[in-house]
Amino acid sequence: MARPRSKAVLLSAVSLAALAGVGAFGAKVTTERSLTAAATRAGASIGGVEANPIDGRIVLRDLHLAGTNATVTIGRVSTTGGPALITPALAAEDVTLENVTLIFGPFRYIIPRMTVVGSNLDRAGIEALFAANASDTLANRLTKLSASSLTIPELKFEQNLTFGEVTTRSTGNYVNLVARDIINGRAAILIADGGSYSTTVRTEAPKPTPGAAPQGNSGSDAPAKAATQDGTTTGTYGAFSVADIDFAFLTRLYTEGAGTGANPPVQVYGPFKMVDMAMTEANGTKINIAEIFGDGFVARLGKKPLLSLVETLQKLPMDDANKDKSSFQIIGEAMAMFESIVSGAMTARAITVEVTDPDPFKFNVGDFTVGLGTNPTPQKANAAYPTQGGMRFAVNDIALAIPPDADNDFAKRLTAMGYKDLSLSFAIEGKLNEAGKELVINEFSFGGKDMGRATISGVVGNVTPELLSSEEAVRNAAGMALTVKNLAVTVDNAGLADKLLAEEAAKQNKSPDALKTEYGMIATVGVPSFLGGSAESKALGAAVARFIAKPGQIAVKAAAKDPAGFGLADYGATGGQPAAILEQIDLSAEAK
Repeated sequence: MARPRSKAVLLSAVSLAALAGVGAFGAKVTTERSLTAAATRAGASIGGVEANPIDGRIVLRDLHLAGTNATVTIGRVSTTGGPALITPALAAEDVTLENVTLIFGPFRYIIPRMTVVGSNLDRAGIEALFAANASDTLANRLTKLSASSLTIPELKFEQNLTFGEVTTRSTGNYVNLVARDIINGRAAILIADGGSYSTTVRTEAPKPTPGAAPQGNSGSDAPAKAATQDGTTTGTYGAFSVADIDFAFLTRLYTEGAGTGANPPVQVYGPFKMVDMAMTEANGTKINIAEIFGDGFVARLGKKPLLSLVETLQKLPMDDANKDKSSFQIIGEAMAMFESIVSGAMTARAITVEVTDPDPFKFNVGDFTVGLGTNPTPQKANAAYPTQGGMRFAVNDIALAIPPDADNDFAKRLTAMGYKDLSLSFAIEGKLNEAGKELVINEFSFGGKDMGRATISGVVGNVTPELLSSEEAVRNAAGMALTVKNLAVTVDNAGLADKLLAEEAAKQNKSPDALKTEYGMIATVGVPSFLGGSAESKALGAAVARFIAKPGQIAVKAAAKDPAGFGLADYGATGGQPAAILEQIDLSAEAK
């Protein structure tokens, strides 16, 4: 009885193996067909699909996905697979992508090899990636991606931009890019070892004018002159890191407009830092930056995608007849782009600039900052942000030595006053109050170490979009309608005023004290006399006299009595007479 039982067991084993083989083959065919069909529904194409029924590996070849503003092609995608005949792959997959090309308008990114570890790209994940109709966006597809890490040994980029007759071509790379803890298209951190770039500017010759014969010839069209290559700028950058970067929303900013639905602000990325930037411009100027850092960037979708704005700008005619009109249209489009920014700031520190042409000289910059929007974390005060919203740009400690043999008259004066080197700073901060049609200037300042600082603030009224109109007549009319609502000027002396008075006293062969007394009398009597003798003009004269006697700080404030402000029409009505102008404003002055 043993022999029949053994035969039955053997037959059962063979049957099971045959059934498993049929099942595996069926799973292979089903997987290949389902992935191809899913890609077709999503508006993508796949050149080939291979599903290994033994180890569960899936290989996709020649993927192509084209959207409105973006195109993605991938030469090969392969997953690590799993024990397909025993159980479906439940664990996260390791995926390798080869020969990846991403095209966003004039921007092209090339990735020879990308490794994704612990991804959700098993069969179900890949199908989910394509489980949408052809109208689904690339950004939405990116939100379906999650992984433990993504590694790119090298990412190459190309950029070609043309504005009128000027074309810029930039190429470069990033080395050893690694993104970690990616969840739904957002990475906890992105780091890289550095990279390099090269930008070449080329100016095309004007196109020939039809019917214009070349000088000395009898041809019908003047031949075009050869294009000129204006030069190439090269650069390198060291390691950098970006925290909490949202690849999906970053893609959406470039490729999608806001539409009519909800448009909440999104943190595109968090704190970032880059070190050791070095660039050499076409004229030989060298710039080195020790580090660039910031606390993040928050934005909402703009009315138009960024790529659409770039394409619009590139199509503007920049010939002599249209250059001015197009230039104002460029400014208008740039303003539209800035409307999407909620907040963001960047600081560059320890900058060295070496100029070689025409005369060699070198200077250093302590830091410069650019801030937009309001500080998203007020408890962590950041000087890069404008205090009341808007925009801030500041440059601190521009340090340069005054050559002892300088033949410039201004440099000679500074040397004579005892200045051997300069440390200058500059800042501008303001915001556009669209509802009130106002331009609010919180600070416009310039100053220097051991010199002092002058600061201007004010509010300009009747600021309308017509100021940026591409039509000159419309711009001029809008400019004529501008008014000044208030203006404040503050001068803080830190040594320069004393040196100027001493210099002038020496020229007149007088003592500084004698000159101060003389100038003080002139201010006390002359200012009120010029301005009509009002109480306000006398107060201004007295404040100027006190500042001259002991230079410290003087602050002068003026505000239009009319809430709409003081404009050109008001100035015309006064006939330009100082006393009549003063009747239209409230004036105050104080010297400390």
